[in-house]
Amino acid sequence: MKPKWVLSCVLLMLIAAFGTVGAQEADPASEEAPVAALATDDVDVSGIEQILRGEQEVLQGTIFSYDPAGRRDPFRSLLAGFEEPEEGPAKARPPGLAGMLVEELKVGGIIQAPSGIMAFVLGRDNVSYIIRPGTKLYNGEVKEILPTKVIFRQQVNDPKRVKPYEDVVREITD
Repeated sequence: MKPKWVLSCVLLMLIAAFGTVGAQEADPASEEAPVAALATDDVDVSGIEQILRGEQEVLQGTIFSYDPAGRRDPFRSLLAGFEEPEEGPAKARPPGLAGMLVEELKVGGIIQAPSGIMAFVLGRDNVSYIIRPGTKLYNGEVKEILPTKVIFRQQVNDPKRVKPYEDVVREITD
């Protein structure tokens, strides 16, 4: 719509410019000739009003719509959709270790057994659990158990990060 409006303006300026040049060459003393020529001709302004109405509709948002064609909307936040919903029926966690967050666990002790190394942790429900490397949690898993600390791999919902996880180290607490 805008090119039509610009084209109309350019045409009107050209008509005015060539009209004055022609009038000056024909009669340099008469400067009222172009004004009189425009006053006698009927100028159709309905097209200009239609263009202005179209621009108002675009500015008000009644006509324009964004077609992504497989691309993301550049005006939407990258973090939209990554917010965690509030606690409640929509966010019910499974019972036990599968429902515990990495931040909610406290490492109580580490034991080296013939079957491998394991750790005792205290959960948010004040119950002790035994974890081994590979134990799944609500937002991560146990990556490695060392003699004095446990390394968790926590899932991170941040689209700006290169890796979708973060290693969290918890040491034995008294």
